[in-house]
Amino acid sequence: MSTSTIPVKEFFTIARVFGAFYDLYSLERGRVRAVLRGRLRNFAAKERHPFVVGDRVQAMESGGEWAIEERLPRKNELLRKSKEGDAQVLCANVDQVAVLASLKNPETKDGFLDRCLAAVHLAGVIPLIVFTKSDLVDQETVAHRASVYQNLGYEVLTVSCQTGQGLDELHSRFSSKTTYLVGNSGVGKSSLVNVLSDRELQKTSQISLSTKKGKHTTTNSNFLVLDNNIILIDSPGIKEWGILHLSKGEILDSFPELRKHKELCDISDCCDAGPGCKMLLSLNQEADITIERKKSLESMLASLENPFRITRRDHLKNESKP
Repeated sequence: MSTSTIPVKEFFTIARVFGAFYDLYSLERGRVRAVLRGRLRNFAAKERHPFVVGDRVQAMESGGEWAIEERLPRKNELLRKSKEGDAQVLCANVDQVAVLASLKNPETKDGFLDRCLAAVHLAGVIPLIVFTKSDLVDQETVAHRASVYQNLGYEVLTVSCQTGQGLDELHSRFSSKTTYLVGNSGVGKSSLVNVLSDRELQKTSQISLSTKKGKHTTTNSNFLVLDNNIILIDSPGIKEWGILHLSKGEILDSFPELRKHKELCDISDCCDAGPGCKMLLSLNQEADITIERKKSLESMLASLENPFRITRRDHLKNESKP
């Protein structure tokens, strides 16, 4: 009398998403390809991003095919939102987010950094600011860009894949953690992954000569397991970071120089950024926030009030149409 093996649920992490297919990873199995169990397809249809890279799931094998049976609760998720009803979950269950900012070719503006940091703050995840391509600028520029955020209490590293500057420290900072890598196209995420892994895991490309902006080399977030228990989630380059999922109070709270005034608020857990908001009142105190940081904050708040504003460049494009 023959006996059959009863399938059992096994724990995995979603490593990559390919439409209706999912690459799953576990230490015991490595990578396997899976689909959603039938009942989960209905659940998936109700949300735009119900299953993302970093999600912990249970899956079962039957007849040589794997199927996801359940998604476990997320400890965190990182979001961006550029228009109403279109919030995008970028990743889940990470220990930290490394925000990569290129010092040159292309230069990452502080405004992009501030928007990333606001979203990371809301997610309750530790941010790590990594300035890349330090070999392309003078040390005075490096020190200035780094000091702006170091003085606010952020952990900042400067690295160069060409000279090796800062890579040992970065490797140590990534050790035994799951880190989501995010940044503009061309900031050097793929090059950094290749150097850290000592082999070419990700394709790299040069900067577009016509726009001076980076070309996309990573088209889908990917879960990479390296030595020393380093897990990196490499992501596609992002041009703009939408923050429409944030409230006015949450944006103010993401600025460390203003957040300290929140303790003086008469109403606990308020953060409605009303007329008497201590953080808003502190904006007029030049000792608390620099002019550059204030402009960045005002731009972020303006995007909430008018997220679909038409720039002069867009207006000229529309005028040129027949």
